[in-house]
Order: sequence, then structure tokens, then C-alpha cells
Amino acid sequence: MSVVFNAATAANVSILRTTNELFQVSQKRVATGKSIFGAADDATKYTMSQTMLSRSRNIDAVNNNISTALKTLESTDIALKQIRSLLQQMNDMASDALNAGSIPTVAATPTANISETTAIVGGSAGHRLSITSDNGKNFTFQLTGTGITWGQVANALNSANIGVTMRFEVQGTANRLILESTDKTTGFSIDGSSSAQVVDDLTGMSSPYNGTFASSNFVNGTSVPTAVSGSPYGMKFGTGGRVVSQTNLTASSVAANSSITFTGSDGVARTWSTTTAKNLDVVAAEINAMGAGVRAEFSSNGGFRFNLRNLNGNAISVLNGTGGFDASTGFARFNTVAGVPLITGNPVLGTVNNQRRVELGQQYEAYKTEITNVIANNVVQAGRNLLQGQGVSVILNEFASNPISISGVNTTVTGNLGLTSLGGNWTTNGNIQTSLGEVQRAQTTVDSLQAQFGNYSSFIQDRYNLNREFSTNMKTLGDDLVAADIADESAKLTALQTQQQFAVQAFSAGSANAQSLLRLLG
Repeated sequence: MSVVFNAATAANVSILRTTNELFQVSQKRVATGKSIFGAADDATKYTMSQTMLSRSRNIDAVNNNISTALKTLESTDIALKQIRSLLQQMNDMASDALNAGSIPTVAATPTANISETTAIVGGSAGHRLSITSDNGKNFTFQLTGTGITWGQVANALNSANIGVTMRFEVQGTANRLILESTDKTTGFSIDGSSSAQVVDDLTGMSSPYNGTFASSNFVNGTSVPTAVSGSPYGMKFGTGGRVVSQTNLTASSVAANSSITFTGSDGVARTWSTTTAKNLDVVAAEINAMGAGVRAEFSSNGGFRFNLRNLNGNAISVLNGTGGFDASTGFARFNTVAGVPLITGNPVLGTVNNQRRVELGQQYEAYKTEITNVIANNVVQAGRNLLQGQGVSVILNEFASNPISISGVNTTVTGNLGLTSLGGNWTTNGNIQTSLGEVQRAQTTVDSLQAQFGNYSSFIQDRYNLNREFSTNMKTLGDDLVAADIADESAKLTALQTQQQFAVQAFSAGSANAQSLLRLLG
């Protein structure tokens, strides 16, 4: 069924249709912020806008790749900082080891390769090892047969608590037996009553007083030491000064009215004297009983000699002597220059603290492993570890032209870092100084790597910032080309709403008039 409109109604319908179409366009522009939605709207502006927005997206993609490269460089720098910190701690360990070695300790360190399980070679039932500390305590270990190990001797000595201990340590590829004073300062003696068959295992042992090991300093087998003049004198260890009679003793006793004046461990002069002739062993016992901190003893320094040794690590001096100790005529004189009886024995060097050095050396080696782990576990882009010689190529622009190549450096502890010396060999100043020099050169190498990668990072960061700014500008320009004037479009919407209302009212009025006329015609 067709509907018939009069001319006014048809005009109102047309106006409403046009107004509605314009209203939808303005509403879309206000909602999207755009005035151009395709090439049909404005081919030139639309094409330019799409080109700019496309370049912005391409640059964002480039920057995404650059950002990953920057994180790779940042991660590598963090790893190098960690390595630098580890190297500094290794430097401190080497310095501490040198300082530890500068502190003398009272110890006997054979060069023989001896561990806890090493059996005493040549030792049999009845043979013995006797050790006496300068504090007066003695330890004697008597073998019950063959196959006794040095570890068994060490356990017995350490349990005896005489102020002397025995331990074992690894030095490089060798095992070492260390016999030392518990407090590092109190002297001790491996007594002459020890069997040479036991003590000769300690090859290379050296005393600051008696020199290197000699079997004549100890008894043979299970024999008992003879009289003083023929006794084996063992080996004595300490750091205190010692004075030795200048000539071989030709008698076993000193004459009546003999005396000797010497400084005690406190620096105060003391005099021993006798009005009757006395055997030398009695003289030694009486001097030791004076409590002067001085030990009178005998040694075989090219012959039978009488010694005075300071027990607290200081120097000792003989100030005067009469009778058997007279500088001119005494057979036990300490100075052979008439009228000049004074003679001084200065402190001697002890053994370096190799135990602490070895501990530090072990930590040093552990830190090498830690550096290797840091290098291997460097967090990197797509598996490209710059510290393992793997390079990274970074595209810097949207055209993929002239990418920058970052060459990795194969970094290893023994390679470019040059840490070749072993902490296990830190038993001499020379070995420690070698390690110290290597660590300091390694620190310089790490500093160079940080600077090298830092230059790349700075350059790439600048390009990243430039790209980001360019991308923002392209997007802004592209959006501006097709952007709508929101204020203008809002005003249009308001006008169209008013026009739409008037058209609706006119249409309603026209429809009402038509209906009235039809009713009249009835």
C-alpha cells in the first residue's frame, strides 16, 4: 500500500534524512577524533597519514630490538662489575697472604711428602720421638712396631697438650707435615733422645739454631743419650736470640769462682756464679732455674758448645764472664776478644704462617670458579653472550641499513684475564706476588672491557632516544593530518540536533493538518 505525502511532508522527510546522515558523520568524527577515514575522504592527506604512521610503527620495532641490545649490554656491564668485585677480593686475599707470611711462627716444616696416612719409614718397636716445649712440658711417642703412621703420632701429640701440635696441609701437589708451637711464639725442641730412624723421615727440616737435619743430632735406634759432652743435641726451634760459646768445650765442668752475667727476657741483667767447680749440665740446670726467661743448653755447632737462648723472641746479651766464662782464658767463653766480653744474639726468623696462606689460596681458587660461573651465566639477548666471544648486530634505523656490530670478547680466567698461578702454591712470597700481579692485570682488563662495551651502550642509547622522538613526531603528524576539529564538530552536532528537532516538529504539524482535512471530508 502506497502512502501519499503532500509536498510539505515530503520536504520534512528529506530534511530529516539529510540531517540524520550529517549527524552520524559528526558524531563519528567526535567519537574517533578523525575527520578522514579513508582515501575517499581525502586521498592526499589519508596517504600521507598512513605513511607517517607506518614509519612510526617501523621505528618502534627497531627500537624494540635496540632495547634488547641495550639490556644485553647492561647485563654484561653488571657481570663485569661482579667480576671486578671478585678480583678485588682476590687482590685482598693475596695481600693478606703476604701479611700472614710476614708474621714469624715457631715451626718445623720438612720438605718431605708426608700425609696423615704416611707410615714412619725405618721405625720399629722401641724407637721414639721426643719433643719438649720451652714451657717445660715433654711428649714422648714410642713405636710399638712397624706401620705406625704420622697421623697416629699427630693425634697423640695434639692430645698431650704440651704447647706443640702437628698438622698436615696440601701445598701445591705435595703433602706437608707441620710441627709448630700452639701459640706460634713458644719455642720447642725435637730432643736428641729421639731415634734418628724416626726423625729422618722429616727430610728438609731446618732449624734457625741448628741448621738442616743431621742424624748425628739424634740417638741411634733405642740407645740412651750419653754424658753431656757426647750427647746428641736434637734440633731447637724458636725466634729468640741465641749466643754460643766461641770454642769447643774441652772440659765437662767449670772451675770454682766462675760466673757469667747476661740479660734476661725482660732485659734485666742477671749473674750466675759458683764458688766450687761444677759440671756443665749442673750449670745449665741452675741457670734455667733462675727464671730469667733464658734457656741454657748444649749444641753441636762444629763441636761441643754451650748456648744461652732467649725464650720470648727478643735478643740476648752476655755482659761479662769470669773463670770458665772469662773472655780471655775461659774454656766456655762467649767472646774471644780480651776485655770485650759483650756479645749479643739477635732474634731469628721463624717459619711463615703457611696454614693461613694455604687457606687464603684455596679461597682464591674458589673465586676463580665463581668468575667462570658469572661469565657462563651472563643474561644475554637470544643466547648471544658477549663475554663468551659471541657478537650482537643492532639495526639502528627503519631501513635496516648500516647495522652496528658489537664484537664479543672470549673471557676466561686463564685466557685474557691471565689468572694462571695457583693459590695452592701460596707458600712463598714470590708465588703470592705473582698471583697478586696477575689479579691486578686482570682488573685492568675488566676495566677495559667495561669501557669498550660502555661506549657501545652510550652510542646505542643516544640512537634509541633519537628514534623514540622521531617515532613520536611521525605518529603525531600522521594523526594530525586526519584529525577532526572537535570543537567545530561538536558545534555542528548541536546545530544538527536543533535542526532535527525543528524538522520533526514541522513534520508532526504537517501530519496533523492532513489528518484534520481528511476528517472534514469525512
